[in-house]
Amino acid sequence: MTDVIQAQHIPKELWLSAAERLVTSPGEKAAAKRLLANAKDHKIDLNLLWGAVGANAQGDLVVRQTCLAVVGAGKTAMLFLSAPKGTHEIGSREIQCQEITQALRAAIDGLPEIAPNRVVLAQTLLEPAHKWASRVCEQAGMVFVGRLEYLRRALLHNDAALARQDWPLGITVRSVGDVLDFSAQGDGTKLAKALDASYIDTLDCPELCGVRSTRDVIESHRSAGVFDPHHWYLVEHDHAPVGCCLLTHAPDQESVELVYIGLGPSIRGLGLGRDLLTHAIANLGAHNAKEITCAVDTRNTPALRVYAEMGFLSFDARLGYIVAI
Repeated sequence: MTDVIQAQHIPKELWLSAAERLVTSPGEKAAAKRLLANAKDHKIDLNLLWGAVGANAQGDLVVRQTCLAVVGAGKTAMLFLSAPKGTHEIGSREIQCQEITQALRAAIDGLPEIAPNRVVLAQTLLEPAHKWASRVCEQAGMVFVGRLEYLRRALLHNDAALARQDWPLGITVRSVGDVLDFSAQGDGTKLAKALDASYIDTLDCPELCGVRSTRDVIESHRSAGVFDPHHWYLVEHDHAPVGCCLLTHAPDQESVELVYIGLGPSIRGLGLGRDLLTHAIANLGAHNAKEITCAVDTRNTPALRVYAEMGFLSFDARLGYIVAI
């Protein structure tokens, strides 16, 4: 029986071996070489690889299991895991899963040293069918933050006619200005207050609340797709920021993404969420986008109901896990 090999930081000479364990497309050697060749263009730092290293049948050192951390905006890192092989050439499935756990734990522990002050939150998104991956994440100390349902809806020609011209008394909805203006009256400060209000008793991944600063959250949202402040909407009630709706354009996918929508407790239950999203879609203007997409925590049944009423349909799902760094 193969013993569990403790994970380590992967040296440069084994990056290709690690990449071969990460890729899942046919022709893994060629795909792994492409990953290494294109890593810099995709802002992938191959120095953020950890894994279990052992000798193969020929006596050469190879990476048996690995974890790659990809650092993003807003002090986040996405963690990518190798999957256990179907054969027993590198040990039983249980042994392999233990080594993947070791690789994941080594990445979590190693990020503060290798990427100091760059990451405060690491996360991974798993296919629901991969039960082994959920066990690995839980054994490595990660926290489950919900099943995310991915939804989409076609953008229609008559959407533009649905822009709302009036709002309930005391409610104003407008595009944000400078989202990085964090002065006392700056729109960055107001947006942060709106986000904080929307997190109160939220049903959408509440485990994420407070893990990062709200400024980091704004930076993370701003980095998604092609940022245009005209499509970021701030909701104020009697001049107090209480909600927002943030859309971003993804031209490569010919889509618009609803990055975030949320309202504070004081204005929930008035139907404003649906009206706000409808208004934002109506004001998209000239884009080559054909659809709008979003992700929602399946525990957020009020939001799921609104999306269904608006014609959104599910096309994928992931399980979210996080850990504070």
